Amino acid sequence: MPIWIVSPRVFWANCCIVGPEVRFDAMRQTPCRKTRLCFIIDKLALRSGGAERVLIETANALYDHGYAVEIVTYEPRGKRPFYPLRKGIILSNIRPRDHNRSQVWRVMSRVRSMLHRNRFFIPGLSHLQWWSQNGSFRRRLAAHIDATAPDVAIAFLPPAVTALGHAHFSHQTRRFASLHNVPEQDFDNPGRWDPNPVDRKLRRAALAHFDGIGILLPEFRDWFDDELQERLIVMPNAVHPVDPACLSAAKRKKRVISVGRLADVKQHRLLIEAWSHLKDDFPDWICEIYGVGPLESALKEQIEQLQLDETVILRGATNAIEKEYLSAKILAHPAEFEGFGLVITEALAHGLPVVGFEDCSGFNFIVHDQVSGLFVSAAGDRAKNLSGSLAKLMRDPALCTALGDAGLKEIERFSPQSILALWEQAIQGTDQRLVLEA
Repeated sequence: MPIWIVSPRVFWANCCIVGPEVRFDAMRQTPCRKTRLCFIIDKLALRSGGAERVLIETANALYDHGYAVEIVTYEPRGKRPFYPLRKGIILSNIRPRDHNRSQVWRVMSRVRSMLHRNRFFIPGLSHLQWWSQNGSFRRRLAAHIDATAPDVAIAFLPPAVTALGHAHFSHQTRRFASLHNVPEQDFDNPGRWDPNPVDRKLRRAALAHFDGIGILLPEFRDWFDDELQERLIVMPNAVHPVDPACLSAAKRKKRVISVGRLADVKQHRLLIEAWSHLKDDFPDWICEIYGVGPLESALKEQIEQLQLDETVILRGATNAIEKEYLSAKILAHPAEFEGFGLVITEALAHGLPVVGFEDCSGFNFIVHDQVSGLFVSAAGDRAKNLSGSLAKLMRDPALCTALGDAGLKEIERFSPQSILALWEQAIQGTDQRLVLEA
């Protein structure tokens, strides 16, 4: 039986900061791996979003490529990630256990969370409220980095960007920020992430402390200040090709599907309204929406009011979305904006044409109008415009097939090998030249 040697620094960090359940993962980490990567995200357990999936797939790919990989979270304990993670990857939760904290602390935490949820910020005390809400993540992350000494620390999503950017640690590590949305939405929109105005200020300031910043689309460069331009790397998400045998064997039904979180930005309400214009002309078609989110009740009510109960169905979350792609004919993607649009590339990889609005970033970068999908006019009645574009494909099976076949070519520029090469450049700090243009 091989004997695994773990340095006292790593063992102590995992015992005292992470918790005893992680010690054995640390011991399983192959000691000869060349570069140590520390991915940081505030919450990962049971999260089925696109960014969380990209994080897991990226971590798995880099581990398979020979890197030592750890993922650090700061969240309540007891749940595993939604997506499968390689056994050799260390998963470290640096949030203290609640039962180790005093009753007074727990009461204060509940009060603080209530104020935070209701966006109640006391004038003059917003900084104190921010520290009370987020300070522990920043402090414990700094201690963890000093204890484990990664070569590269990679922050996924704004909460982790803020924590890593402002964390004070003595170990010299390369800091990389991996951004997965439109920058204006992540850094300027008061409705996203922490609503405390102090957080928004710190979020933007944190970017100056990173050695590299990954963005999804070339057009996002314009948002960043001049001094950050040289640190930007355009890094779209990888798209895994589908086995051609699966594509040829697909039995496609008269189904339009939409996939995404049930939130305002995804604009499922427009799709439901559009379907009210289609139901009479296409009685044998159905529309299925996959996802969960805060608008579920409102969307159910809209479906009932429009008497679409039998043809528009909310399916909730699924861990077998590939099966749904292969049995559908069209992906409707009515989102207002996208950072990249993982759902779009997945649909194209499964031979589906995609219909979306012409002004949706992410969609209009990936899809080409009349080639791999249809652009819906953003002028006038958007729901009626959407119904018209869907009707065009629903009436023309040959066009559906032609656009779906062309989509398979569209995604070749996002091959896992190409994106892995960009990640290696981001990790090593080399000047990147692989820009993926539309």
